[in-house]
Parts: sequence; C-alpha cells; structure tokens
Amino acid sequence: MVKRKATQPAAGAGRRAKRANTTSSPPTFFWKPKDWIIEKAISDEVTLLRSNTTHSRLVIKKVMRNSRTDNLPIEVRTLRELPSCSRIVQPVLFLPSDPDAFHSTALFDHYPLGDLLQWKEACFDQKNKKPVTESHIWRCFLQIGQALAFLQKAGRGVLHRDLKPHNILVTDNGTTYPSFKLHDFGVATTYQRSRARHPSRCGSFQFQPPENPLINTKAAETWGLGACIHFLVVGQPPIEVLGPAMVRRYRENGNQHPASAQDYSTVAQYYSARVPRRVTPINLSKQEQRTQGIGPYAATNRAPFNHQYSDELNDWMMKALRLDPRRRPNGDRLVRGLEPVARRILRRMGGIAALSDLEVEISV
Repeated sequence: MVKRKATQPAAGAGRRAKRANTTSSPPTFFWKPKDWIIEKAISDEVTLLRSNTTHSRLVIKKVMRNSRTDNLPIEVRTLRELPSCSRIVQPVLFLPSDPDAFHSTALFDHYPLGDLLQWKEACFDQKNKKPVTESHIWRCFLQIGQALAFLQKAGRGVLHRDLKPHNILVTDNGTTYPSFKLHDFGVATTYQRSRARHPSRCGSFQFQPPENPLINTKAAETWGLGACIHFLVVGQPPIEVLGPAMVRRYRENGNQHPASAQDYSTVAQYYSARVPRRVTPINLSKQEQRTQGIGPYAATNRAPFNHQYSDELNDWMMKALRLDPRRRPNGDRLVRGLEPVARRILRRMGGIAALSDLEVEISV
C-alpha cells in the first residue's frame, strides 16, 4: 500500500488568514423576555431567539426537566460543578423553575456554523461532495480530545456519554480554521470506577463502542470521539450498514426480534446498539478501497469513494476505535500523544494560522 503523508492544505490555505479574535471576555448578558422573539423552533424544547433591540444577537433557549434530587436539570448541575473551559459550551444564563416548577431554562450563545453534521453538509457535502479538509479534522480531533481530558480530570471526573456530531459545535475564532466545542450534557454523569461494569442505555447508540451498554468508562468516551472523526471522513459512524444488519439478525432469531430488544425504548435503538462495529480505514487509495469492497458507494449524496487521508490521521483514529476498550487511551493520554503530532502536521499544512486556538483556557 502506498504510504500517504499529511500534506493536504486547508480549505483557503494560501490566502491571508483572518485576524484572530482577541476579546478576552464576552459582554454581560441581560435577559428581558419581552426583548426577544422566536426566530426558529428547533424542537419542542429548543428555540432560536433573536433580540428585538440588537437584531444581530441570537441565543438558543433550552427548556430542561428538573431532576427530583435537587430540582436542577442534569446538564446544569454538571456544568455548574466545572470550571469554565474554552472547549465546553456553558450557558450564558440559567433560569430555575422556568417555565414551571418541573422545568428550568438555560440560554446559550448561538453558533452560526452549526454542529458538526450541519457544518459538514453545508461546507463540504453540498459543495460538489468535497471531502472535509484534513487540517480541520486534526483540529476537531485535538480540541474535542482536550474537552474529554478536561472533563475526566475536573473534580471527580465527568463522562459526557453522548458524543456524536450533533453535540460538537463548530465556532468561528476569527481565522479560516474554525474551532470545535462540546455541548449538551443531558445524560452526563460523574465517573466512578465502581460503575464501569454497570450497564447504561442512554445517548446515541450508533456512536457507542462495541461493549455498550457498558458506557460509564473513559474508554467509551474515546470511542465516541473516534466515531465522530470516522463520520467526518466516511460519512457514517463505524458500524455495519444498519438495514441489512437488522434484517439478518431478525431472520437469525426465527423472524422475531431478540428478547433483549425489550431493554430499549424502541427496536431501532436495540439494533443501533447491537449491530456489529466496523471501522473503515481512511488512508486507502480508490483502488485499495475497491479491492477491499469498501467502494464505490451507491448513495448519490456522497462521493463514490472515500478521500485518501494521511497514514498519521488513520493511525490515530484507529487508536481511538480499538475494539478492545482496555487498549483505548483515556482523554489525557490521547491528548498527550496526539497534540505534538497534530501541531506538527497543522503547521506544515497551514502555518501559524492553523495553530490558532489550540491552547485550552480554563478559569474558576
């Protein structure tokens, strides 16, 4: 196999990078409900609001159910226990017992570039099915790895338990190289070694490791990050195609769903959790993909073959997606190994601009 080095320049490389933002702290946020109108209803719980007084100001309003233990939503309780970190999305305002005694509301900054899925579709898939630029993938890998390392070392340690493209936001830092932040801590929990063998059926099952529902571990968090990188490159999580796998399992079980499917809210969730995990190498040429039966893909919304990325990126993704959880690094070990490699490659691909916002900012 021909070795592929990381030499691909970033989208926009060669042009002068925009000047990085230097504002040290955001302006104070004042909340007057009458000054805001609904711009878009995203879901029953999430709304995009626009200011009547400053029309360019947008915020996300999220209504969350309070827990019975302390009358706080899980997400708010988790974030309150953490120092402020530049890799984690914190609310700009929390309104307890609003709109009623059983719910509370949090307001978040709006990030126009959207989440990882929206950004990939708008900037790459819908532009002649371009592959995501490798420099962006390195930055996402490192910055979300930094988020996991921060969470696992903060206080007693926090597990996000729902890493997926929807929960990674893409942010404009003032350069041509966006940054990436982790958000939505609705199913987060405190890490406890004694709970590592306790099953938990929550989160997005397609992005969970093969050992699920044993997801209360740092190794499961690393798999989630690797699965998001896999998605950026391949366009899907590292699992077998869901439809055929479901049909095969159904027929093998005497044309009925397995009894353990009752442990999940829906049958679809069961199959998303239990379908075999399959990791696609991302450093293969078109001919190598064809030989291994990876391509060509029949879907019209994607290129017939995966882009060939560098051996270095493939190696690090494979480390995060090791099938044996004992061989996956935790967040801290992942970052300590990944960061010098990512910095070297980013410097070669895009110069100083590609290294913008790689330092984690933490404040108590």
